[in-house]
Amino acid sequence: MGIKKVGIVGAGLMGTSLATLFTGNGYETYLLDIDRDILNKAMETVRSYLDSMVEYELIGQDLADRSLRRLRLADSYSDLAELEFVFEAVSEKIEVKNVVLAALEEACSTETVLLSVTSGIMASILAESLQHKERFLVAHPWNPPHMIPLVEIVPSAHTSDLTLQKTTAMLESVGRKLVVVKKDVPGFIGNRIMHAMYREALDLLEQGVATLEDIDNTVLYGFGPRFSSVGLLEYYESCGLDLQLSVQSYLLADLCNATEPQQPLLECCERGDYGPKTGRGMFDWTKKDIDDFSYRKSKPFFRFVCWSDAQ
Repeated sequence: MGIKKVGIVGAGLMGTSLATLFTGNGYETYLLDIDRDILNKAMETVRSYLDSMVEYELIGQDLADRSLRRLRLADSYSDLAELEFVFEAVSEKIEVKNVVLAALEEACSTETVLLSVTSGIMASILAESLQHKERFLVAHPWNPPHMIPLVEIVPSAHTSDLTLQKTTAMLESVGRKLVVVKKDVPGFIGNRIMHAMYREALDLLEQGVATLEDIDNTVLYGFGPRFSSVGLLEYYESCGLDLQLSVQSYLLADLCNATEPQQPLLECCERGDYGPKTGRGMFDWTKKDIDDFSYRKSKPFFRFVCWSDAQ
C-alpha cells in the first residue's frame, strides 16, 4: 500500500485537530494556512494534543512521535495538487469558503475530492461556485475531531456516487462513525438538535426559571448520561409513544420558538464577552480550571480512540 496522504486548509481549531487525527492514523498530512503566524503555531498545537493523549494513556509516546513526523506545513495550494482528499477548514463564512474551494479546484488534480468541514452551511450552497461539483461534499466532524468519532456526511445533489464511496472509505479508515444526511438542510442533524436544546436553555435563563448552573446540572445529572448509551428516539419510544403524545399535546406550545439570536447571547457578544477566550461569557471563566474542563469535555470519548498507523 502506498503512503496515505490528505490535505487540510485552515490551521485553526478544527484543522489542527483533524491533522492530529490523520497523522495519528498513518496519513501524511499537509496543513496550509494563509496566516503564517497561525501556521507556525500549528505544529505546537498538534504536539499539545498528542501530549495530552499520551498523558491520558490513550496512545504511546512512540505513536505520538511518529504522528508528529507525518505533519507537513504547506506553503501554497500547489503543495496539495496531487492529494486524493483535501479538507476546507476555514472560518464559517460562505464567501471565505468559496475563495478557498475555488483555489483548490484550480490547483488540485481533477481526481481530488474536496470536502468542507462546515458546521451547518448547506452543501448545495458551497457547491454553487464550483465547476466540478461532483467531487465536492460536506464532511462535518465534531469538535475536537481527533477525539469525537462522529462525522456527518452531506452530499449535494451533484455529488457523485464515487466521491461518496471514496470519502466513506477514507473516513472509516480512521475510525470515524458516519451518518449520511439524506436531505441537505442548514445545520444537518446534530446542530439542529443541539441548537434547539440551547435555544430552550437560554429561554429558561432569560425567563428566570433557573440559574446557569442548575440548567447545566439538569443535563449533567439527568438526561445527559442516559444519551451516552441509548439513542434519543430509541429512549422516547421505549417510554411509550402514547405518553409522548400526551406530553407534546400540552408542552410544545409553551416551548421557545425564537427565530433570532436570543438576548442572553446578544448581551454577552455586545460586551465582547465570548467565553473562555475573553475570560467571561455568561460564566466567569477566570474562576474555572480550564485544564479540568478540557479533560471533562474529552473524557467520554476516550473509549473511541483506537488508532492504528500501520501502512
